[in-house]
Amino acid sequence: MGTIEQDYQEALNANDLERALLLEGQIDAEQEAREARLNAPDALLNAALWYASTGIAVFPVRPGEKRPLTQHGFKDATLDADQIRAWWTATPPANIGLPTGALFDVIDVDGQPGYESYAKLRAGGDVPEIIGRANTPRGIHVYIRPTGDGNTTSLLPGIDYRGQGGYVLAPPSRLTNGAVYRWQQPLTLEASQETR
Repeated sequence: MGTIEQDYQEALNANDLERALLLEGQIDAEQEAREARLNAPDALLNAALWYASTGIAVFPVRPGEKRPLTQHGFKDATLDADQIRAWWTATPPANIGLPTGALFDVIDVDGQPGYESYAKLRAGGDVPEIIGRANTPRGIHVYIRPTGDGNTTSLLPGIDYRGQGGYVLAPPSRLTNGAVYRWQQPLTLEASQETR
């Protein structure tokens, strides 16, 4: 059985409008529930705890920003649930930072120039196995296995690279303009199929 969106498309293609309307209602209800979870007062705490429970260290980032909230930034990242609760209890709207370079690196694609550069990388076979993808306010974060490389800004037009010594904001972090980071393809650290 496919996803509810696939079932919906199949119902439309089969001109089964009654089923399509039922599925459309389910899709809308799921979207409303997802939005309610993202806007709940403890959404960022719960997400930070979830990341830590999967082995991904987190640290707090200033609410609505990309600057670390702690003195040592990504070096303060932890899996310790008590520390995470303390940070997000003190600052509930803190964004979630994930250090790069150990469990994953990130190709940061921004705007139309970034999408064009990324398409060229993909066409050339220069994008390693993708283990996650998140929508950002300006583009996408493409999560790949760590390479040992450090950070590079302007690797190509519209593309930065986050490796050792770097970090990214994780979903459901939110900027002051209201833009939210969202998973397009949830991060999978285990061996996975290549999805380019």
